[in-house]
Order: sequence, then C-alpha cells, then structure tokens
Amino acid sequence: MFRGVRDATSLIRAARADDVASMQALEKNAAQAFVFVPNHAFCVHLPVRTASEHAQVQRTGIALIMEIWGRPAGFLLVLPIDGRAHILEAAVALAHQGHGCGRRLLAIAETWALQRGFAEMTLTTFRDVSWNAPFYSRLGYAMFEPEGRPELRTIIEDEVAGGVAQAPRVAMHKILDTPLPRNGR
Repeated sequence: MFRGVRDATSLIRAARADDVASMQALEKNAAQAFVFVPNHAFCVHLPVRTASEHAQVQRTGIALIMEIWGRPAGFLLVLPIDGRAHILEAAVALAHQGHGCGRRLLAIAETWALQRGFAEMTLTTFRDVSWNAPFYSRLGYAMFEPEGRPELRTIIEDEVAGGVAQAPRVAMHKILDTPLPRNGR
C-alpha cells in the first residue's frame, strides 16, 4: 500500500473512493487548457473518467492524488494493461500546471510500477500538444506502435469511439530501468 509523500506544501497519497468527485472536477479543470490549443478545443467537452473506471484503478492499479495546501491539485491513474503499467489518466489543475506536479506524480507511479515488477509503462496522448507527447518524451517515453497488445488496442479503439482521437494521438512507452527523481523537474 502506498503510504504517501509529503513536503512543506503538498501531499501525494493513494486516492480513496471519496476522492472521485474531486478527481473528476480536476480532470474538467485541467481540460480547460485545451481551449487555447488549435484543433483541440473539443477536449473541454469530453467526458471525465467514470466512477467505475476510478474504482477499477483503485482495485487493480494505483490512483494517486496530489494535494497542495490541503486542496486537490492533480491526479494520476495507472493500471495493468497487457502486463505493463498503463497511465490511464493524468490531470493537473490549471493553477498548478507547469510547476512539476505531473513529474512528481509520474515519478511515484514509476517507482510503484518497478516495485510491482512492471518493466514498462505505456500511455496514449496527443502528439502535438506541448504538455502531452513532447512532455513525456523529455521524461524518457517514446512513441511506438502497439502491435501485439490487445488491451492497449482496445483502449485506443475506445478513445476513437469516444471522440478523443479528433486530433493526432500516439501510444508511448518507457522501459523502467530507473524511475524519475521524485523532486526533479
């Protein structure tokens, strides 16, 4: 069980069932950043992760929530997909974007994955949005074709059916030989 990481102003802990509404509000808030990205404004209107998706992650993976000064500021959902740790959702509140919150959440998730024997993390994201594929690339993730990964292919097909793939999407992965530093930027 993940016990949490605290510093002077923030706490990252395992999310609980009573955090789901806050996490859904964070997801909606974070999506507002897409208003200013050409051809991505549709993201503001996409549905948030459902309570059942959050419950599945809490049962089978790890759901992390970050609080700053006691208020929800970001979250990350990771679950096993095709024998790898898969980032299902990541969101940071607009007010906290660009300050290392996502990096800190990812570092903890990578450590969690390594401790559970996962050698790789995967995700799907927008190719041309600076805080999506380019951000993950700087952290060691690379684009790849998910051949032979039926569960990941299903996620991608669900994204297409749900309208997420209106702008170019990519699958990315990282071989987890060393986790990200927790404090690093």
